[in-house]
Amino acid sequence: MVDLSVELSRLSDLQQLTGQAVESVLVDCGWVGERRNPVKDWATTWSRDDAAAWIQGDGPSVEVEFTLWYREVEEERADLDTYMDELYDAAVAELPPVVDQLLSGALGPRLEASGEDLTGGADFIEHTAWRVADKVVLAGVKQDDTDTPVQLVVVLRAYGTNEGADDEGEGEWL
Repeated sequence: MVDLSVELSRLSDLQQLTGQAVESVLVDCGWVGERRNPVKDWATTWSRDDAAAWIQGDGPSVEVEFTLWYREVEEERADLDTYMDELYDAAVAELPPVVDQLLSGALGPRLEASGEDLTGGADFIEHTAWRVADKVVLAGVKQDDTDTPVQLVVVLRAYGTNEGADDEGEGEWL
């Protein structure tokens, strides 16, 4: 899986997570962007190797979600419940190496464990989250809706704000 240590370290050093500032860090780290939303001044979707990133929100602060593992749900399965349990188990098994990578990477010494709920109300099948200065780093497994894929994501967002939420209701867990 893609090591996000450098990106997360540089992003966490930003005074404010603006779309343009995040875009600059991603470009410098070798991510390839594409402009999906013509009303924004920055590319919102990015890719590098087998990973994807999405800059969410309009500002002044945005959040960045990196997708490291992604599996579509095949709803035509005979035993959908067992299949979903196996899919969740497969995703959750990928989480510890990502957490270890974050803890041992460039950002690791600055990650602060917290007893508070840092999900901002979002549902995760399993997750680990930290504070770093005025930001949150969260690594977790999620499925946003029954029709959507199961994903292992790493999210960086401002701590305690709703500013990263976009106008379509996604990302409101800030």
